Amino acid sequence: MKLGFDIRWLVSDSEQELDKRLLQLLTHMNPNGSLQAAATDIGISYRTAWEIIRYWNEAFHTPLCVLERGKGTSLTPLGQKLIQTKHAIETGYAEALKLTADDLNNEIDGLIGKSINKNKLNTYASNDLAIHIFQELCEAKQNLDIDFIARGSLDALKQLHTNQYNIAGFHFPDGELAKLLAPEYRQLLDDKKHLFINLATRQQGLMFKPSQQGRIKSIDGLTRRSIKFINRQRGSGTRAIFDQLLKLNNINRKEINGYKKEEFTHTAVAAMISSGHADVAFGLKAAASQFKLSFLPLVTETYVIAMNKSLPEEVKKNIRLLIKAEKLKTKINKLPGYDASLTGKIIHAEKLLSPVL
Repeated sequence: MKLGFDIRWLVSDSEQELDKRLLQLLTHMNPNGSLQAAATDIGISYRTAWEIIRYWNEAFHTPLCVLERGKGTSLTPLGQKLIQTKHAIETGYAEALKLTADDLNNEIDGLIGKSINKNKLNTYASNDLAIHIFQELCEAKQNLDIDFIARGSLDALKQLHTNQYNIAGFHFPDGELAKLLAPEYRQLLDDKKHLFINLATRQQGLMFKPSQQGRIKSIDGLTRRSIKFINRQRGSGTRAIFDQLLKLNNINRKEINGYKKEEFTHTAVAAMISSGHADVAFGLKAAASQFKLSFLPLVTETYVIAMNKSLPEEVKKNIRLLIKAEKLKTKINKLPGYDASLTGKIIHAEKLLSPVL
């Protein structure tokens, strides 16, 4: 069973749902100026279409469209505003809702103890937008049958290390943060057992509404009690990196309002900010961009695909070819804050853990 999300338009004073057919009619009516053609396009009769328009004209106490002899039907400013808003919502949130649904379904698979399918390449992967692209391309390939389950970076590597899963997706920061996190990761990374491939370089930082720019100019701004923070869950790589950032900046987590409030994905924390339930979060620039949030970059990191060297050579070859494909790189480069210039390159564990500062 898979879950999904949908966007509903509600009349706030009654919680009545706006008829989806109304928005469809207005959208189809706009370019051709014909209610009859719009009704045919969405598969309803002209009479039904007219009844829908008439009902909502009365509900809004103003017409949504006007019929002019010899000119057909044209939308009023209100009708235009409704379809413009519909387009804006679909453009801004539809993909984010899909990604959140994918993440949720992957989490559910893990929580209910989804059994390992020996005929699949079982994969634990940390939440990421590039991994979604990789997953979609894998599903389109006939010679790659990969089963993805979302998990934090450390959890994913532990599953790989104990041979519970064939492939893991994890991210690791550059610079000073790498030195701080290396001891925890070093025991799980083994060049003799695993092959590490660069999937993407990405940026993480603070995301917040543009109206908050005056109050959030650095990570120190998180200690202001009037600012509501939303965190990632314990066990995620992003949470581990954020905690180390606090240590580097001598910030006590107890001083952050909302530190213990958690969400499981980058899009989830961005959605919480967009909806007004939080002011700021630490996460991906790409997620901030999806929800039109401001972004303060703090960390550059590498997202890595790790796989057992014991996998058949043909399987490893096909995965490497897919990661090196221009189609994947092009899609990754379109994500805000992502860079695919090193995508497909082999990485050695010690070089990843001990970058040149």
